[in-house]
Amino acid sequence: MKNRVKVTAEQFRNWIRHVIQSSEDVEQMLSLLKLQDMRGAWSRKDAKEYLIARTGGYSILGRLKNTGLLVESGEYGGTKVYKLQDTIKIREYLRKYRESQRLSTQEAVREYEDVILRLKREYENFVAGVDEEDVEEWCRKIRDVGDIEEYTKRIMGNWLYMDALLPIIQQYSIGNVDVFSSANLERKINQTGFSLAYFGEPGTGKTFATDDLLRGKEEKGIPPHGIIGKIRYAQGMTPKMFIAILEAYQDYPVDWVIPEFRDFFAYRGMVEKLKLVMERREVRDETRNVVIGPYKVTSFFVVNYNTQSTRSGWRNTMGDPNFSAVEDRMICKLFLNTSERRRRIWENMKRIASGKVDYSLAPTLRMHITYTYHLLTTKRPKVIMEEEDFTGLGDEIAREIERQSAHVSLRIVDRAIQIATAASMVRYLNERDSEELVVDHKSLSLARQFVMEEIRTRSMEA
Repeated sequence: MKNRVKVTAEQFRNWIRHVIQSSEDVEQMLSLLKLQDMRGAWSRKDAKEYLIARTGGYSILGRLKNTGLLVESGEYGGTKVYKLQDTIKIREYLRKYRESQRLSTQEAVREYEDVILRLKREYENFVAGVDEEDVEEWCRKIRDVGDIEEYTKRIMGNWLYMDALLPIIQQYSIGNVDVFSSANLERKINQTGFSLAYFGEPGTGKTFATDDLLRGKEEKGIPPHGIIGKIRYAQGMTPKMFIAILEAYQDYPVDWVIPEFRDFFAYRGMVEKLKLVMERREVRDETRNVVIGPYKVTSFFVVNYNTQSTRSGWRNTMGDPNFSAVEDRMICKLFLNTSERRRRIWENMKRIASGKVDYSLAPTLRMHITYTYHLLTTKRPKVIMEEEDFTGLGDEIAREIERQSAHVSLRIVDRAIQIATAASMVRYLNERDSEELVVDHKSLSLARQFVMEEIRTRSMEA
């Protein structure tokens, strides 16, 4: 048995701050302390299972491993067991942390009381009501991303379907599961979660795909397709209000739907903050009257905004050094107002008006997305991309960018990986007993198709 390690006040402060980064971490640590009270010491496997059952996550175990707060306490049945030391100090720190984590503004408090609690009830009530027969039915109707691809083709036709498919894939991504290459299953190369931006001239179908389909539009007979209890709409909200109330979502991540996202950049000082928001990093805002945060962003975003054409062609939005810094942190799709797109949109409008569009999969799709999110955030499986697929896709994208002389950053390789891994997670309900999920070739093909189309579209910009 290893001796207790003497910990200085400075060491303890540095270690506990490293381990406790959110209210979720506090709940995990309290549960771990309870496990220790019951057993005296515990194996990593037992701690992981206990934390998942009690809190839905076990992220603190990885951070504790690198600190002196965790000490080895011997072996039991041939398995190493561990225990926390300085538990009195830990409990006191957790108590003070909870007291200090009050929201900075009345706007955030109202958001929590009026909106978040309602969304949480909607989400939690749905999850609690799911049984095995429900899951089996959803799995029969949605086996993989190919079934959703066919559904979006029925909604929007073979030419426009990717406009609708990508926001749905984004919904599967927000479980934000770790991605690994088959070459090294111990070091992650990415995470699945991504934010999505549609931009282009008005009337090109951006709002239909990013808003109407996800939230639904009753007056047009469009049912909602987005995740249950996890979508927050932000039309008409000022950027300052957005930054203030976003603090309330630290422990309840959502998918923000934000129309006319470019308007946010009319406010001085917002560029740097929005870069942090899109990176899901810590945000702090200080004015003469109030200090907001710091707080950690955990949400994702689906945004759209308009650009304008000129006589010489399309202005390259990536040429704006401020705005491109935010764009570069999202998956972006450019909508050019070509005669072909106008014709296809009009054909689809006529199909919708004549009642020929069938949205019958929408209720199943919403439930499938939501329960997949629940299991992904509870079980945290590894999503694995074969090394050959990873390098082959990256090489192909790099060559196409050079060939087309397109205004595209090589970060689009990371975005392609996120599309492929998120599309693969459509299969997860069918493979929910597995701790690993390998990216399938159908999902890889969809990611390649989107990226190549986007590179060609960007090469048409002025």
